[in-house]
Amino acid sequence: MLVALAGFVLVLASVLLNGWPDLTWHFLSSWPDAAAGGDGILPELINTTVMVGLALVITAPLGLMVAVYQTEYRQRRRPPLERVRGTWLAAPTIVIGLVVYRVAVGWFHWPISLLTGTLALAVINWPFMVSISESALGGVPASYRQASLALGASRFETVVRVVIPAAAAPLIEGLGMAAARMAGESAALIVTAGINVSRHWGLLAPGETLAVHIWYLRTEGLAAGRDAASAATGVVLLTLVTVVLWISRRIARWFE
Repeated sequence: MLVALAGFVLVLASVLLNGWPDLTWHFLSSWPDAAAGGDGILPELINTTVMVGLALVITAPLGLMVAVYQTEYRQRRRPPLERVRGTWLAAPTIVIGLVVYRVAVGWFHWPISLLTGTLALAVINWPFMVSISESALGGVPASYRQASLALGASRFETVVRVVIPAAAAPLIEGLGMAAARMAGESAALIVTAGINVSRHWGLLAPGETLAVHIWYLRTEGLAAGRDAASAATGVVLLTLVTVVLWISRRIARWFE
């Protein structure tokens, strides 16, 4: 634990020391230089928030519905389906991104855009949301279900009025973890959302996220201060993740 904590502190200290001097209001509120990769990160910040938010809106109800079926209605589990989901969770995200690119862009002629990137994030996050929802619903005591059924409630009423409210706290905390996980995704978004920023913002326009912007600065960026800019972008990304986790934890404690 101490070794892992020391490594995390070293990485965090390095990012803060290198990026904090460049973390100005101009950096947060201006557009980047498309050619050099310098200047600000405003569109990357917006793109990250929009794409992660839309992916959660898609995957949270789908994951919850599958988890409800798995835990409340299915009589026995099917190991092959569990193995498929486990493989999906373990698959490299770049492979999922290439599959989404092939289907969305190659077959249906979607543009490389925020919408295609959101679809990639949704595909990546969906099995994770199923696991989170199953864990939360499985933590509800069986006596809650038995008491509800004994009082004359149907299985559906028991799920909606008893089980899901009782599991609200871990579900909300899991949403925060899923959002943090997607905010750091880069490989799949490079091929689906693109690595440049359009001046005409829209879901059908290309756009990079904070994580992709860090990759671009470190590999393709030509700006003189690209190292400091990538570190400052890393500080913003870490701050965004920390805020999301803190808010989800606070809301979860309120539900508890």
